[in-house]
Amino acid sequence: MLLGYYNNPGRTAEAFYVDEDGKRWYRTGDIVAEGTDGVFAFRGRRDRMVKRRGYRVELGEIETALYRHPEVVEAAVIARPGEDGISIDAVVCRADGGKGSIIEMKTFCSKELPLYMIPDRFQFRRSLPKTSTDKIDYQALAREEP
Repeated sequence: MLLGYYNNPGRTAEAFYVDEDGKRWYRTGDIVAEGTDGVFAFRGRRDRMVKRRGYRVELGEIETALYRHPEVVEAAVIARPGEDGISIDAVVCRADGGKGSIIEMKTFCSKELPLYMIPDRFQFRRSLPKTSTDKIDYQALAREEP
């Protein structure tokens, strides 16, 4: 029995990798590194999806909700691994350039998002770090202390 997408060989080819030994591997989106002992260590994901409290969370969905706030002009959401699981941080730029209320942002998010998607921390800035192509630099945000 060959595993894959029913009547969709193109999608099956995208979803599976065949190594030099002919072994098929499913592309999960996880980034891992193989140690010298042969054990794989999780390094992150190719997409911006995380698993939190048993739910799959797309960080872009949280950003979309934040952009619905009338004062938010720019938003970035990052996930940070911790001892208690994944925490979600939101970095927000307001139209007035000032610092907003964390309580007000959490209240807003509680009306827009399920409980497990509400960011744990909010940070207010005048601007977000950008890459050379003027996109939000998520890696720079992730390197910063929470």
